[in-house]
Amino acid sequence: MKNRILVGVKDPDVSRSAVLWAAERAASRDLGLSLVHIVDEGIRRAGSQDLLQATGSAVERVLTASAELARSVASGVDISTDSVEGNPLTELVARSAEVDMVVVGSDASANGASRHGTRGFRIAAASTTPVAVIPGLDPRGRKGIVVGVDGSEGSRHAFAFAADEAERLGEELVAVYAWPNPVVYGYDLAFPVDYVEDLTETGHEAITRAIEWVSADHPSLNVRRVVSQGDPVTILNGEAANASLVVVGSHGRGAVARFLLGSVSHGVLARLGAPTVIAR
Repeated sequence: MKNRILVGVKDPDVSRSAVLWAAERAASRDLGLSLVHIVDEGIRRAGSQDLLQATGSAVERVLTASAELARSVASGVDISTDSVEGNPLTELVARSAEVDMVVVGSDASANGASRHGTRGFRIAAASTTPVAVIPGLDPRGRKGIVVGVDGSEGSRHAFAFAADEAERLGEELVAVYAWPNPVVYGYDLAFPVDYVEDLTETGHEAITRAIEWVSADHPSLNVRRVVSQGDPVTILNGEAANASLVVVGSHGRGAVARFLLGSVSHGVLARLGAPTVIAR
């Protein structure tokens, strides 16, 4: 079922931005849109028929409202709805192999507080396809695609995804390479000047290689480089404050590592400053 975007619909307030973002993306890329609500299997185990009926009615209302919301911005998109019992993480990850992207909402605030805990982290870590985590932010006035670069395979995938988005939207691509201050026994230390110069050169080289890697497909990218000493998460989130999208890579490799996010990707998701994609 490729050529579709899957949206995990839960709390209508949290899901609203995710549904709108996914619907607009589906319309711009001629993709279908699948809205799925996953009902906790514990509700059936509770054994209350009244609770089951009430839950079923509530789910139907949420899916109907979400589909109507999607059609309001993407009337020509093929939109399907579905509800299934199970574990949200397990079900969304299982379905990720059948779609081009998984989209979930987030109620995370600027300080990282969220009623939904680590659901977005875990889905992003385990999914086999890119995952977009969409906070409830006003998209108006936001410009620029921010991407984290560190020279890894994961960051190459992120850069390719971000370059495609920047070209499609006609926006600036902001490539961020950052390294933290060294810490010894709890104290911040300063790098020697020549070492900082070497790290700065390494950062520019990593961005240059990333640009060269995508240049055949995106020859006219408008790239702004941010090469800086400091906490990578803080610097990325600073650039994200007015960006339309942030893209970071996943370090997932193998059966175990695939369920872990890199510390930078995890940190960016913990304090969403913009719609954020974990690329694969």
